[in-house]
Amino acid sequence: MALNLMDAAKGIFTNELIGKASSFLGENENGVTKAITGILPSLLGGIVDKATTSNEGAVTILNLAKESADEGFLDNISNLLGGGESLLNKGAGLLSGLLGNSNSNLLSNLIAQFSGVKSSSATSLLSMAAPAVLGMLGNQAKQNNLDADGLSSFLGSQKDNILSSLPSELNLGSIFSGWGSKATEAVSTAAATTHSVVSHASHHAEEAVEEAGGFMKYLVPILLLALIAAACWYFFKDGCRSNDGAGHGTVTTPGGNTTNSADAGTTVSIPAIAGKLDSLTGDFIYDLGETVELSLPDGGKLSVGKNSTEYKLIQFLNDKSAALDTVKGNWFEFTNVRFKTGGSEITSTSEAQLKNLVAIAKAFPNAKFKIGGYTDNSGDAAGNKILSQKRADAVAAKINSLGIAAGAITGAEGYGQEWPIASNDTPEGKAQNRRVAVNVKAK
Repeated sequence: MALNLMDAAKGIFTNELIGKASSFLGENENGVTKAITGILPSLLGGIVDKATTSNEGAVTILNLAKESADEGFLDNISNLLGGGESLLNKGAGLLSGLLGNSNSNLLSNLIAQFSGVKSSSATSLLSMAAPAVLGMLGNQAKQNNLDADGLSSFLGSQKDNILSSLPSELNLGSIFSGWGSKATEAVSTAAATTHSVVSHASHHAEEAVEEAGGFMKYLVPILLLALIAAACWYFFKDGCRSNDGAGHGTVTTPGGNTTNSADAGTTVSIPAIAGKLDSLTGDFIYDLGETVELSLPDGGKLSVGKNSTEYKLIQFLNDKSAALDTVKGNWFEFTNVRFKTGGSEITSTSEAQLKNLVAIAKAFPNAKFKIGGYTDNSGDAAGNKILSQKRADAVAAKINSLGIAAGAITGAEGYGQEWPIASNDTPEGKAQNRRVAVNVKAK
């Protein structure tokens, strides 16, 4: 069999497709191209790893590959990002079947960190690439009448070539056994260098203690600890840094509390938000506080609660000393925008707050906004991102239909279960995390 899987997979992602994906995801083409260079060998590595580890794994890959080929994903790959949400959902399902939910999420984060794209974009690209790569493999299996054993043998012959295509910055050892050697070698070298630096410093520190005595006996251990910490930071800082910091920063919650969400893995701890859980709908009903009448720059007036989105947003836009955070954003949670259970249909009671946002936007014509959608941590993370994207899109579409100025809404993005504003350990917290928010991009 002359087929080179790695080369064939690269051939799927033409410049035209990269451009379409970049536009759909709101990413630059360089970032998407780099993400694909990591995604393709990662996916193929996962396929090889699963198919060559056990007969059961080989059967699973064969079935997934044939299913993808029968669905025609390879021929319709552009539709996966061209509004074909049901296809993207199927792609996410295939990715989960291939890697499992936890490994899928881990790979998305690794790809995002490696390429600089948002983790939600990495998830979408993986959900597009997985069925295409599996479909290509399914066609190969059909053309050559491969059974599970034959497919496993073929994939085993491709392993070295796939591994050589894996970027050195990507360490897949935590996902697939035997696929982290490049990164492991780099980390080992850094660790050895760190050990050498610390040992060298320790040797001289011991000499200094012998000469100085006294309080130096207590000071030196402290200095050594600081040196170790600095050395570890120097050698491992790039591998541990999250690229998602540009997504969110200070989030203003309905009660006026704020939380810094720069690290997606950090547990959020903020004061309790005033409100209660609606046991019938599962929504969180915010206590909007004292009602006040606010005057807008264009002469309009709004009567809103002091804990409402509108109140906080107007205060921010009116405050000339409140600078925009162009790195992390200026996010305000909607207090009365909700959806019918399990879908992206906005409830009728949500329209009032969206109309108020349109009024605010008209009163502040220089303001620009982005909509963010979120879920709690229940269910599949990839599916949650897709649902949150649909909800963010629905809100943006509704706002546009209500007459907001063209270009005032710069985009809409679903973040899934990332950036929680409350604990997911309680029903109340989960309800607060199922939300949409608005980010002030210009004022």
